[in-house]
Amino acid sequence: MENNIFNIIEEKYSSFTKTFKLISDYIKKNYSNIVFLSIQELAESMGVSTSSITRYCKELGYEGYSEFQKAIQLLVQKDITPMREIKKSITDLRDEEDILKKTIELNIVGLQNMYSENLKIAFQKAVELVSQGKRIYIVGTRSTFTVAYYLDFMLSRFMDNIILLSPGQMDVYDRIYDIDEKDVLISISFSRYTKFTAEVTDFFKDKGCQIIAVTDSHSSPVAVKGNCVLILQNSSSTYSYAAAMTALNALVTAVGAKNKEKTLIKMNEKEKNCFENGIYV
Repeated sequence: MENNIFNIIEEKYSSFTKTFKLISDYIKKNYSNIVFLSIQELAESMGVSTSSITRYCKELGYEGYSEFQKAIQLLVQKDITPMREIKKSITDLRDEEDILKKTIELNIVGLQNMYSENLKIAFQKAVELVSQGKRIYIVGTRSTFTVAYYLDFMLSRFMDNIILLSPGQMDVYDRIYDIDEKDVLISISFSRYTKFTAEVTDFFKDKGCQIIAVTDSHSSPVAVKGNCVLILQNSSSTYSYAAAMTALNALVTAVGAKNKEKTLIKMNEKEKNCFENGIYV
């Protein structure tokens, strides 16, 4: 099947029966374990019948549990391969190869292939959530912290309600104890997914906040918690964040354009402040 399992589940979820919703919720939380379970073992762990699981798999478009399980296996394999791919590209690199040219070409192809109607819809929703949120929190760790920091910096040029969270802050949970459903979290997480980002996202979800997941898979820990999911693939051999940076640049521009006059006034004020305090050469 071309469409992602979790995309299909998301599209059909509202029309599912109570049993099918229970199965969906279990799969989203425990999908990596399903590759090891027989249909009988899965039914027992869910507390449903094997026939319910079979009907569920067929509802998603699979012939049965076996085909569904194979599709889950492919998703799990994708989740654990990024660093393996970049190691392979380094090992396989020929001395005479123009790595700069090759990397540019791979990024161009990735950018050309990133646009879709699903991404457009999710992007538009993300713009509305950021524009209307009381406070906009951003979280990302390890390599994705650079992406999170950049987004925080750009939005902060014209918004005063942007808050960046990072694992180095010992008071993170003190800073977010009073969040509510009017607050928004932009959770940036690419394979391999970090515990801190997943736990912070869970905390916001439990508080009823709106969550924008910026990630590479509908099966990622932040995607399954997201109200709005932007799926942006890394280049497999270079592990580039070109797609993510491009989408987030567009997000900044679109949010700023919501109130152009206010945005420009705020940007001019902050730029003036930087000059007056000797920030620039």
